[in-house]
Amino acid sequence: MKCSLLLFLLLLLFFFIIFSSTSKLSGAASIVRTIAVDPNHKGDFTSIQEAIDSIPNNNTHWIKIHVAAGVYREKVNLSQSKRYVFLEGEGAHRTSIEWGDHSPDRRGHGGKATATFTSSASSFVAAGIAFKNTYDGSVNIRQALAAAISGDKSSFYNCSFIGFQDTLFDRKGRHYFKDCYIEGVMDFIFGNGQSIYEVSIPFNSDNMELFLRWILFVM
Repeated sequence: MKCSLLLFLLLLLFFFIIFSSTSKLSGAASIVRTIAVDPNHKGDFTSIQEAIDSIPNNNTHWIKIHVAAGVYREKVNLSQSKRYVFLEGEGAHRTSIEWGDHSPDRRGHGGKATATFTSSASSFVAAGIAFKNTYDGSVNIRQALAAAISGDKSSFYNCSFIGFQDTLFDRKGRHYFKDCYIEGVMDFIFGNGQSIYEVSIPFNSDNMELFLRWILFVM
């Protein structure tokens, strides 16, 4: 038990160091530009993907994309060259990205390709936004990813991931999820990511081992 607690504390220290540059976006990591997305034409773009595409490749400074409340029916892809992006919604119950691809289908989608949101870029932060795959499995149980995350040093705060099967593909890299809601029917978190999912569980001698197992679930 003491060894498990020590391992847990060491892991928390390790991830604190790793994510210190992405968690607060202050000081040396200050935001140099803000892009506004609004479905009612009150911002710079009406599409999240268009806002991402406007960011220079191999960007080296933090850029915030503020996404106004609304349902954005689009697939969003953050490629490897689009680093240092802060995607900020107005709350997971107010701002959502939704699509309904599943695999296999007549268009030949593979599992990862069904993701509503895909991020391959390092140094990425999302807050207050929902990622949804709207396929409900009414015909067949099939892969239908809400998000596929493979960029290193990615963190999510107060976000929702909602899908049916294989909701969140935590593919690879170091990731941090705090106060996030993840919903699915089967295999709703999978992958090889080295991630921490921070959840609120009262500590006592009976549930410490359960908490440690959850923290290390995808390590």
